[in-house]
Amino acid sequence: MSRHSFDPEIAGRVGLNAAVIFQNIAFWIEKNQANRRNFRDGRYWTYNSISAFGELFPYLSEKQIRTALEKLVSAELIIKGNFSDDRYDRTCWYALGNSICPNGQIDPTEREKDAFASEGKPSAPEGKSYKNRYKPYQKPNPSHAKAAVEDEISEKILSAYPEDRIRGKAVCLSQIHQALADGVDAKELEDAVRTYATETEGFTRSKVCFSDNWFSSGRWLKYLHDVEEARVSSKVKEAEMLKGLAGWVTDRHPLCRHITPGQVTALLAANLVSPAEIEAAGLRA
Repeated sequence: MSRHSFDPEIAGRVGLNAAVIFQNIAFWIEKNQANRRNFRDGRYWTYNSISAFGELFPYLSEKQIRTALEKLVSAELIIKGNFSDDRYDRTCWYALGNSICPNGQIDPTEREKDAFASEGKPSAPEGKSYKNRYKPYQKPNPSHAKAAVEDEISEKILSAYPEDRIRGKAVCLSQIHQALADGVDAKELEDAVRTYATETEGFTRSKVCFSDNWFSSGRWLKYLHDVEEARVSSKVKEAEMLKGLAGWVTDRHPLCRHITPGQVTALLAANLVSPAEIEAAGLRA
């Protein structure tokens, strides 16, 4: 069962919604710092899209999530960035802001403060050392950055599993990596894990499979199939609904006034009606 928490002091500054989201962002930044991943411009980062936040916080609307993130940025609790290799990828990256973490790190230790450690020491982020301290900064190898993103995705998928039944983390992550490499959609795999977690929520712990067995034995495939079936069923229902709306438009039915702008866009994208028919029905394209 997923539990969300927040810092009362943060909530007092930016509100409850923003405080809960901040706690999640800080958690992943701390995890990335511990694993020395996603280090950019002197800070550790995590990333997420608005829709992904919506999955994590189903009780918040997209508007509430956007507003919460804007409050966190305005309060300098977080900063935003974009480090994707794909220029069309608008997924936002987040790091801790100066108002709460001047050094861009969580509780930095003496070892982590040494940006230019002795040659060969792991405390030098991105491979910096006294030997190369005067060289211009070089961005990490794209393949390394991609691997770091994949690691974070796998961690998020595993974190959806019942927390007290996670075992053999390395085995689990290896199985998740393999599934993603075989073409399994990360979002659908995460949904499959969440479905199992929800299904077994009321079970005694002895009835809930350990995560390493669950992934290794392929039990996740059943839940992945269920997710796929639900997705297909949803698409079929959506298509049927759009056909019904298209009938309203062509007949200029009085109920056309209830058609939303988003539905108008979907009708046009599916070529079920023409812009002229939309206009004739009193709607805006």
